[in-house]
Amino acid sequence: MHRSSLARAYAASVAAPARQPLVWLLMGSRAGDNNQLLALANALGFPFEVKKLDFNGLRRITILRNGLTILARRSRELITPPWPDLVLCVGYGSVPVARYIRSQAGGRTKLVHVGNPREPLEDFDLQITTPQYTRGTAPNLLELYFPIGNPARDIRPTSEELHWLDAFPRPRRMIAIGGPARHWELDHSALREAIRRIRSKFPSGSLIVATSPRTRPSTRDLLQSLVAGEQDALVDTFPRFGTLLRHCDEIYVTADSVSMLAEAILSGKPVGMIPIKRSFRGLVTKWLFELPFRRRTLPNFQHFWALLKRHNVVGTVELPVASQVCDTVERAADAVRSLWAPGDDFFDEGRAERTASHMGPARRASR
Repeated sequence: MHRSSLARAYAASVAAPARQPLVWLLMGSRAGDNNQLLALANALGFPFEVKKLDFNGLRRITILRNGLTILARRSRELITPPWPDLVLCVGYGSVPVARYIRSQAGGRTKLVHVGNPREPLEDFDLQITTPQYTRGTAPNLLELYFPIGNPARDIRPTSEELHWLDAFPRPRRMIAIGGPARHWELDHSALREAIRRIRSKFPSGSLIVATSPRTRPSTRDLLQSLVAGEQDALVDTFPRFGTLLRHCDEIYVTADSVSMLAEAILSGKPVGMIPIKRSFRGLVTKWLFELPFRRRTLPNFQHFWALLKRHNVVGTVELPVASQVCDTVERAADAVRSLWAPGDDFFDEGRAERTASHMGPARRASR
């Protein structure tokens, strides 16, 4: 063989990519959580399989949360060998399932949990959480400012979505509606006032209100009566949320949804937060637990809201704020990649450098 051919062959063998790990995504029922897992898996670039977990009633009995006992039969049938090298999971119900997988794999499977596991996970390789689930410090804990994922950047709008949007004049103003969260609920009075104020802005443009799976029927009924103008639209799953983020000019989000707030901020558009209120349960908890013991319940929304305001990355209905912040997906992906030491099959020397952790500079408020 010619010397140049030998050199090329040697270079190709040196540059040959290492074997990629097999990744399983243990998904739950919350779209925002599942989207984080997908965004992280796509950023890693490893082949992955989605395992949608449905649970039976045993999930609510603490002493029975072991192995696959809490899974519905159709989900139990998904958890079979060959076992993965890495498990990405979300939600407290996925924790015993992830542990079962690692035990069946002889301990070689890496476990990564995203979100709030409701308990410290010393035996997991990595926990990725956000400020509303603050748990102090731990060697295996990575706290991000925002949930993982930037749908406004990653979405590829369909021709049907673009054609639908063409009917709505600019500026397009979107309101993203969440629903009840632990200790909190939507404030219908604040929501009604927000819609009135947004509709009165100049120039008038159009108004698109997007609901979520957590939106209650009573809130949907209210919105039906409030969003009824010629340039108004009340939508659910079409167009997709990422498409609306990308093609609307201003975004307003109810304060219960950390994921929607983060995704709106990451879009770089002016963002305003619509306040929510404590539920009856939340009021009882405040007076009987939080104030007497000086402790916050989880999720700690107030901590997250304070963080956003301190960095000037979210505004109000009257004065939305546009900002540029660091995307968290690459930082999370680098943390997962670092679970493999140099010399391991899956370690990539070229991706070893960690990304910046700060939120980035905020631009001036946009009226």
